[in-house]
Amino acid sequence: MHYKIVYELTVVLIVGILHTALLKKVLDTFLPAGDKDRLMWKIVFAGYYLLTTAAYSVFHVSFPYEICNLAGIIGVACFYCGAWEKKIWISMVWFCLDTGSGTAVSLACSEMVGMQQAAVSALLLLICVVVVCHIPDSREGREKVLDKKQMCLLSAIPILSVTVFWGFMYENIGRLTAVFVCVVVLALNLCVFYLYHILLKNYVKLREQDIYKQQTIAYQNQFEIMKESQSRIRALKHDMKNHVLALKGLAKGSKLEKLMEYLDSMQEFMKNPSEHIYTGNEALDSLLNYKLQRAKEVLKKVETDIVLPEKMNLHSFDFNVIVGNLLDNAIAASVQTDGQLLKFSMRMENGVLLLHMINSCMGIPEGVCEIRRLSEKSYAGHGIGLTNVQRIVEKYHGDMEMYCKDNYMETEIMLYMKKL
Repeated sequence: MHYKIVYELTVVLIVGILHTALLKKVLDTFLPAGDKDRLMWKIVFAGYYLLTTAAYSVFHVSFPYEICNLAGIIGVACFYCGAWEKKIWISMVWFCLDTGSGTAVSLACSEMVGMQQAAVSALLLLICVVVVCHIPDSREGREKVLDKKQMCLLSAIPILSVTVFWGFMYENIGRLTAVFVCVVVLALNLCVFYLYHILLKNYVKLREQDIYKQQTIAYQNQFEIMKESQSRIRALKHDMKNHVLALKGLAKGSKLEKLMEYLDSMQEFMKNPSEHIYTGNEALDSLLNYKLQRAKEVLKKVETDIVLPEKMNLHSFDFNVIVGNLLDNAIAASVQTDGQLLKFSMRMENGVLLLHMINSCMGIPEGVCEIRRLSEKSYAGHGIGLTNVQRIVEKYHGDMEMYCKDNYMETEIMLYMKKL
């Protein structure tokens, strides 16, 4: 009797360790871990291990154990970063695989004792995890998420599957039929991971196409600006003889004040109201002129201070991701406030590209803002694409900080350029 107790306890402990390790493997594959220290993660997974092991020892495979297991899975997932929809989906799929493995083994190997069934179930779960973790998902993919409707639809599949498994456990259904259905449902949930990966790849491609589409629109806008500027130059050139005669007359008459007024009027005539910046770099000029023109159309106060060289070692796509996302978020947040303020400055100093932006906002907690948290909650328009911006900043070995105070969001970015 003593030997049997020791044997069962050993099996429970070993299976619990394997079970916890597999959960960690799946969560690490699909969710970003964030910046929490290793001790915190050890405590989190140790807590899950103790909870599920104790619940299994007391309740064995039963409804109370399943509830404790689900609560533990969701609890661990909450310590990861990422959108809550994705955390719920991963938790439910894992719970479905775990429940399905146990149900299939329990029905197929009913002659085995409970400890043996637990061991075989853990091995079947291991096979499922190996299949899932072979999905070629990049590290960046962990930080991306589909929209809420798609994630809710994906989550419905494991939820319905768990309902089926519980029905087989507590209802008298043909054994062979139940085992076959369990295997099919398990395979279906494994396919959900691949479906998610395909949807995510398509989502990323659509985002990139959207960026290129914005670039195209910005180039078209810049072309119109250039046409307008050239038209003004031609008009001034056409009347240049008359202007020169007028200037000579004012100069001979020593009418310095009138001369300056005439020159100011010529300068004002040459200004193109749609051209907010001219560096000679078409990619930079087109995007900035397009975004800033839109900002001036919808906001009350827009201030700019942009001094950039014509040639910069910054890919136009990367520039579009950074400036496009930041300005889109700032405009969307500022337009909802009474002040409707946007201040935007960019300059290059000693090989370092400095970006500083201030915009009015509402509904954002004061203090230093965590980029991932802003991306998840998207307060007042902020957060769209910020993880993409941060990734580009890291690519150029830069630094990014967002700070909110008195309903004003301040964003600072430094990019260390290799060469001008």
